[in-house]
Amino acid sequence: MAINRSYFLSSMSIVLGSMIYVAPASAQEEQSEFKLEEIIVTARRRSENIQDTPVAITAFSGTGLKDRQINSIDGIADFTPGLTINSSSAFSGSSQSVSVFMRGIGQTDFTLNTDPGVGIYVDGVYISRSVGALLDLVDIDRLEVLHGPQGTLFGRNSVGGAISITTSRPADEAGGKVFATVGSDNWYIVGGTVDLPVSDTFKTKFTVQTHQRDGYVIRASDDLDLGDKDNLSARASAVWNPTEKFELFFTADYTRSRENGVPLVLDGVDPGAAFPAAHNLMVAPQLNPALQAFPNGCLDPAGAAVGGEACYNSQWISDDPNVTYGTYDVYSNVDVWGLSATMSYQVSDTFEIKSITAYRDLDSEFARDGDGSPLQINATEDVFTYRQWSEELQFLGTAMDGRLNYIVGGFFFDEKGQNPNIVDFGFARFLSGGDIHNTSLAGFGQVTYELTDRVSLTGGIRYTDETKRFTPNQYIISTYTVPFFPPFLQFQPGDVLTTTDQQEAKANEWTPHVNLSFRPNDDAMVYASYSRGFKSGGFTQRIFPAIATPPSFEPETVDVVEGGFKLDTFDRRLRLNGSAYYTWYNDLQVTVPVGVAPTTQNAAKARIKGFELEATAVPVDNLLVSFAAGYTDAYYLELDGRVSPTITLDNNFPGTSKWTLNSSVSYDMAVGSDMILTPRVDWSYRSSYFFDAENLVGQEGYHLVNASLTLENETGGWSVSVFGKNIGGTDYYIHGEQIMDPAGFRMLSPSRGSEWGIRLEKSF
Repeated sequence: MAINRSYFLSSMSIVLGSMIYVAPASAQEEQSEFKLEEIIVTARRRSENIQDTPVAITAFSGTGLKDRQINSIDGIADFTPGLTINSSSAFSGSSQSVSVFMRGIGQTDFTLNTDPGVGIYVDGVYISRSVGALLDLVDIDRLEVLHGPQGTLFGRNSVGGAISITTSRPADEAGGKVFATVGSDNWYIVGGTVDLPVSDTFKTKFTVQTHQRDGYVIRASDDLDLGDKDNLSARASAVWNPTEKFELFFTADYTRSRENGVPLVLDGVDPGAAFPAAHNLMVAPQLNPALQAFPNGCLDPAGAAVGGEACYNSQWISDDPNVTYGTYDVYSNVDVWGLSATMSYQVSDTFEIKSITAYRDLDSEFARDGDGSPLQINATEDVFTYRQWSEELQFLGTAMDGRLNYIVGGFFFDEKGQNPNIVDFGFARFLSGGDIHNTSLAGFGQVTYELTDRVSLTGGIRYTDETKRFTPNQYIISTYTVPFFPPFLQFQPGDVLTTTDQQEAKANEWTPHVNLSFRPNDDAMVYASYSRGFKSGGFTQRIFPAIATPPSFEPETVDVVEGGFKLDTFDRRLRLNGSAYYTWYNDLQVTVPVGVAPTTQNAAKARIKGFELEATAVPVDNLLVSFAAGYTDAYYLELDGRVSPTITLDNNFPGTSKWTLNSSVSYDMAVGSDMILTPRVDWSYRSSYFFDAENLVGQEGYHLVNASLTLENETGGWSVSVFGKNIGGTDYYIHGEQIMDPAGFRMLSPSRGSEWGIRLEKSF
């Protein structure tokens, strides 16, 4: 879909017009010290100014997330060029899973055997599974989106990029805040944080939040509201400094979710596909004896569809996009908790040792109605249990009078999980899934050397050795014979679908990184880099019909060359950061239905090229204007002969918009002696993209406009915000899935529509 010209030009005129009126630096120095803030990031595992970091980064402070009304991780996609986050993974039914794509690289599947393509990290701890990764952003210090492969320092499954979240640390003094949001659809968020220093060397912080909201897609059969929110999040953290050289930062977090499930609605039906046809021919006449007069069941002798609620056809596509006729049990329950301990010891002024130890535990149950009708065509139920343990050891330091910075370290990761998955296709009900046990061991190092006061060279490399183990547990629970089905689709209860022997796959890879940066002056930087990233292979856990062994897939790799610049000008009133990249993508993994089983395959060689530009300006005191643009051109170069024939060279990558644009304008106005009133408008645009690799279900391009008005009393420590999201009422979809052949269905999740709310906050 083409960009709406008037919408685009009006937004650009606001941004560029504001920049035109930036005064000369000398005049600005005389008038005011109001400048862009310094942003500290840890993209290279050490704290440094974002303008001194030769890496493409989009960074959000905790205040910036709050100003944009971002409550969970999926909200950052509207403000980050080249990023797509779908709030559910295909075929999961879990409302606490995410599907993340960056610069055309990601993964749609949620299973234990398929890894994400964009790594998510919280306080340096890798979150390896998409289930449980739809994180509520509570009391966040900053969030960094690192564009492109992070194969050296972050490593595991960060082939497309990384999202790094840093939580707020305990304060030196007692205090805290309470906050509440109320809004549309019985929306309320209530929470608070409290800092309790026990002594000068031991400080603690406690955070809790409950997030409740009604759903917005209604099941006609029982008025169950899908897409609701029912989350409880809690975190405790502590900092212990027994000496000036040693620090322990400890966190414990817990999230509980009890929700009705993903708001799926039926969007497309093929009654002639194998499974709907089997139902319409054999089951429908039993439900409606009148159909027995027709030899073809739900089709009359002329081949026209016969009505009747016993038949599966387009009658179950609702005229109201927020109504579904499904009746199968749907739910989404998650309990996840984690512990992490980051210990650092300052051996000397130039050498530090750091350890990050973490454990995470997840138990989840979720179910989906995949056909959107009161008939039994497709439904799934999952039990998802998972444990991970990781240890990272880092040695950081400087040498040669500070001209050389280095980090050397090792990483160990161990995960175990089970995912028994019940799949019900009406004529057959079977158990899919199995157990996994994966390990990853890596060593890495990176050195930055200042060749001159203006030129720096960075080189790094990581070696990763991974072993994946999968033990299938898949058999027929119940079935009945379909006369016209071929023998390989005829089963008996208890029939095993594949081997029960453990399958094992190994992968190892070197992932280097080289970066050269040059500063023509103190306010500008240009850089060029080469990076490699990889994601290991694995096994398909869904198998139907029966085969001897689970299909496997190979690792995928990317090699990226990138050039970029960072510029602060007009006395730090205008900031421009940009990058352009070219990606060689080999053995990329795609998930496509093979029969009825979503199967991961290595598709092809591909290329991705694009650019990203981010601008922030303070054209006059108290006026803040920003604009960002991302362009992604991703295409297949050649196809693997083993990939599904539904993938062609003309297919688009899933989760990838060619254009992503956003802009914001806010202005601080003094009210009285100690209050500030801030109106803010945010706009974003995303061009069309597909939810699946086959390009059978997708979303046209769309615009979103958000607005807020905030009154803050700095002396009293309170603020109140009135806000609206999607105030234009744009209709769009946030998730989609399909198995048109042979299951005959296409499902979509609509967005919530326009939203409004009031947020109150009080510090003490």
